[in-house]
Amino acid sequence: MASTADAVGVADAIDVELAEWQNPNLLHTTGNTMTALALVLALGGDDANDVDLLGPLVAIGLVDQVPSDSTVHRRHKELADHDDEADGAGTTAVLTGMKAARTTAWTACGARNPAAASADAPLVIDLNATEILAHSDKENAAPTWKKHFGFHPLAAIIDHGDGWTGEPAAVLLRPGNAGSNTAADHKDVLDQALAATPDHVDGQEWGKRLLIRTDAAGGSQAFLGHLDHQGLGYSVGLPVTWQIGEIASTLGDDIKQGIIRPDGTVSDTTDAYVADITSRMHSWAGEPLGINLEKYPSDMRVIIRVEHPARGAQLRITDIDGRRVQAFVTNRPGHANRLDALHRARGRCEQRIRDLKDCGLGKLPHEAFGMNQAWIHAAVLAMNLISWAGLITAATGKAADQRRSRWWVWEPKTLRARMLSIAAVVVRHARRTILRFDRAAAHREVLEHGLSRLRSIA
Repeated sequence: MASTADAVGVADAIDVELAEWQNPNLLHTTGNTMTALALVLALGGDDANDVDLLGPLVAIGLVDQVPSDSTVHRRHKELADHDDEADGAGTTAVLTGMKAARTTAWTACGARNPAAASADAPLVIDLNATEILAHSDKENAAPTWKKHFGFHPLAAIIDHGDGWTGEPAAVLLRPGNAGSNTAADHKDVLDQALAATPDHVDGQEWGKRLLIRTDAAGGSQAFLGHLDHQGLGYSVGLPVTWQIGEIASTLGDDIKQGIIRPDGTVSDTTDAYVADITSRMHSWAGEPLGINLEKYPSDMRVIIRVEHPARGAQLRITDIDGRRVQAFVTNRPGHANRLDALHRARGRCEQRIRDLKDCGLGKLPHEAFGMNQAWIHAAVLAMNLISWAGLITAATGKAADQRRSRWWVWEPKTLRARMLSIAAVVVRHARRTILRFDRAAAHREVLEHGLSRLRSIA
């Protein structure tokens, strides 16, 4: 992780963006301190005091000096104050610095650079909210919609597809009582994510080569209009009304398409199906649909998915014929069942958020709201260091083809147990520092290959 941070130059990139207001004589700058904390969180630490875990990195020269826990708190306070004084300028600077580091990491992927996405294979950003519990009365902590107490942040996660890694672009900390479908918050976290996303390799606007996915919480008229105005692709959940259920119950067989299952098989339409009901909704002559399609983007398509619910799940009033009805809207072309498969892949976002909580998001140590937002930036960077190291390693075909060596899909705790805990001895000889890894370690070769890839771009 330290080699990744050094190779992509993330500490310097953040400091460059903060140069106008940061003291140039600081020993531990904001970029340096944030990177050190991110390394600690990637190793499994959950407190600023855990920066002492970086002692071995000082011994081998990857880190000159470890900041103290009070220095970490001081930098977080400075970032929070800068956000308050300059309307989020501190957060913008950190995200822009991460964009520079992410650009370096993605460029190192060569032909597999995610910034070379096309309209047929777009780069996907998932937006999803989560819950963080608080066990004390922190600033803006409040009862959540799950009847717990804490915070309700909204995350933007870049998804690189099945069998590959994902990386958080931004996390917007919100009070515990923040709404799930607040359009303003979705706009804010999307703007932050775009600020942290590298430019397309051709230098042109992303357009529909960037796909924004959310659940029904993002299906508001205001947010969909915002996505349409920016020219982005989207695949967004839509609340189902009884009128949509009525349309689903009257569809002919010619409009139904079998659901593409995870194993690649296609369901029988008599059992489960997807269908594009856009034209049916526009020609609906019954009671009002509950949504005014005239106020939504003109190229928006409405697609439903009808299937038997999972065992034990209760049917809702909008379900029909004993089957669950779900809907989403999109502005992408293509067959309904393929668009449904693309939308359903949004479930990977849940795992990315769990991984992010394992890298520090799950515990907010500060009393002040702004300082906890600064802590979240470090947690995002921790997960990004893991993701960037995986992307760079996965860029070689040999590594990606060998299932046993695809460590970038491991959860952080698995990565720590199998690779980051491999013992090594520091040997100095002929003015060189040599790491001799335990030859009996099961994943030693995987670790050495990753290190060699990182050093090749440094």
